[in-house]
Amino acid sequence: MSHEPGTRSWQQLTALYHSPMPRLTPPYLISGVLTGSSLLSSAVLLSDPEPFAPGAAALLGIGIVMYTLVAIAGILLVRAPWARWLGLGTTVGALLLTAITGFDSAWSIVAIVISLLAVAALSGPWLKVWLRQRPGTGPEPKAVALPLIALGAAPVAGLASWSGLTLLVGAVAVLGPVAAWAYARAWRWGLWALRVAYPLATAAAATQLAWQGALLLVAHGAVVGLLAWSPEATRAQLPIGGTLPAPRYRRRTP
Repeated sequence: MSHEPGTRSWQQLTALYHSPMPRLTPPYLISGVLTGSSLLSSAVLLSDPEPFAPGAAALLGIGIVMYTLVAIAGILLVRAPWARWLGLGTTVGALLLTAITGFDSAWSIVAIVISLLAVAALSGPWLKVWLRQRPGTGPEPKAVALPLIALGAAPVAGLASWSGLTLLVGAVAVLGPVAAWAYARAWRWGLWALRVAYPLATAAAATQLAWQGALLLVAHGAVVGLLAWSPEATRAQLPIGGTLPAPRYRRRTP
């Protein structure tokens, strides 16, 4: 009989198969290509890190994956226009790093091809309908940029210590993302870590690097510190709605 559960399930699957593709397919396809580009580029960096030191290549790969996850979350969940540019910048950076390591293996060529596809997909018009066209009512631009820039502590530390990773530089690479996560969670210590602890840590770690890497690391710490001291970063952690007034009581007459 056609009313049996198995027959009904088969009819539903058949109708789903013959139904037209959903209109929201491009964001998911683009996110899939972006994920493949990130994973392949990170794998190539880890397997063949030259001319980078193994520890520096690991930080670069971790940074690529972290920024890709944030970009995908921004595209699919928030529909934020900045997520497109974050994904595009991350993909271009991964493409350049893969090209620097050379074309010694077939995986590096595949990673470059997938990265080029991701760049084309993010640059095209397919996300225009999906992403918000009007500015949202969330945090101000500097408050949004602060955790995104602080998250770059790992790849910046990897670039700064390309010839060899030191303990202090590794600590900076951990401190930046942890403080950015705490700030995004509206924890007060995260803001103060970005204001004070992270700039001081980058200055201390710069003493163990060549002048080029030291300049890059100190500049990143200074930018994070300046953004953390901005009024926009402080307002982003204030409670919504303000403080309620104290209740009023009538004074009893004897």
